[in-house]
Amino acid sequence: MLLLKNGTVVTGDGKTIMEKASVIIKGDRIAEVTDCLDPSVENYAAEVFDCAGKAILPGMINHHQHGVVFGPVFASGAKPYERQRVMELLDRNLLQGHTTVMNVDGFATMDEVRETQKAHPIRIKTATTHTPVNFEAAFRCDGAGLEEKHQAMTVEKMLEEGAICIGEVGGGHTLGGGGQDYLYIPRAVKKATGRDIDYLQARAMKLSVLGRYMEESYYDRDRVAQALKEHGLDGFLTPEQTREIVLQTTMASVKVALEAYREAAELARKLNVPLLIHNAPTSMKTVHEVAQMGVQRLIAAHSNYLFTTEEAVENTKKLRQYPGVIIDAAVHDPFGAKRLVTVPDNLFAFFKEGLADVISTDFAAGSFDSMLEAMQHGVERKLIGLAEAVALGTKNVAGAIPGIAPNLGLLQKGYTADVIITAYPEISKVEAIFIGGRLVARDGRRVS
Repeated sequence: MLLLKNGTVVTGDGKTIMEKASVIIKGDRIAEVTDCLDPSVENYAAEVFDCAGKAILPGMINHHQHGVVFGPVFASGAKPYERQRVMELLDRNLLQGHTTVMNVDGFATMDEVRETQKAHPIRIKTATTHTPVNFEAAFRCDGAGLEEKHQAMTVEKMLEEGAICIGEVGGGHTLGGGGQDYLYIPRAVKKATGRDIDYLQARAMKLSVLGRYMEESYYDRDRVAQALKEHGLDGFLTPEQTREIVLQTTMASVKVALEAYREAAELARKLNVPLLIHNAPTSMKTVHEVAQMGVQRLIAAHSNYLFTTEEAVENTKKLRQYPGVIIDAAVHDPFGAKRLVTVPDNLFAFFKEGLADVISTDFAAGSFDSMLEAMQHGVERKLIGLAEAVALGTKNVAGAIPGIAPNLGLLQKGYTADVIITAYPEISKVEAIFIGGRLVARDGRRVS
């Protein structure tokens, strides 16, 4: 028996916070959650954690992550990451307090998922995008990681073998988002000029040519020339070269990727499974169209991303009118690296307006901040209550995607004991992590 005693217990149900409470774990299950602990219980515990001044929370369920499986990455079907990189990303998730993660690189196969699971204690689930139009969009953008076994796979077969969701349909790589900024446009510039550029320069190129809604008609030579000058690119790129590079890297896959939304929605409705789709300015109109197709659980991913704050709030309020729509607010990296998202204004607006149904990290080029850090900042600013914030990353996710975390997401008798101990009220400082009642990480290190 394991005893976590005398902490602030946040059960994950969105309402309950118990002061000076304890969680008793027997085997892999929670035996009791109580604020009236019998003193004699401690005598029978194999190990006792004194959680005075700390918080006891359910393990976070991160339903949107890339690069966490030994398989192709992104909606573009790019080559898999090296094994060491995958393990680093899994460790980052785990040590941030995420005890379950869902891979949304939908071209991975279940054998690749199972192989990865053997190598790491975090619970790994996967989504699938093995459909003809998704494959076409991937090959128009990249497709270098798609082997014969990936191309032979289908959504139906993946679901039979253990996939739990269709997604992520669309993405920053095939729809002109952040993936183009940090990967494909810099790669194309390097090939054309021999020069390295950063993601901000790449983004400036893209936006100057296509605008925020990825429209070819947006192009204006003088606007592009000004952007090149402002970002130190005019010495080796002309407006004409810039337009050609951006169109070749970014636009080749956009129309096809948007058509994949409709294909995936039909499948999700037919098979009655959740569908996770990329929601950004480029795909906004298509997302609204799909929201009216009768999908029972439609997760509008990172609905706070790339929009202005006003746009994000307005668009999300409209989406919430459709039955079955689940709004995801993604953390990205505004508290740390600030690579893809420099300020958390949109996330905070979602907290304040009560617009988020679930929360995830997304990828942010691998520099994602934790769900707990986002929750902590929201609570500190009195934008959201602690109990409500924790539910966004636990119970709510388990309900939105039924297969992701069965019997998880709550500190409740009979539930599987995925539990984390954090500082309090600084809940982003994770001190101990238990998966199935077993200690898997402590003080920032994974326990082998």
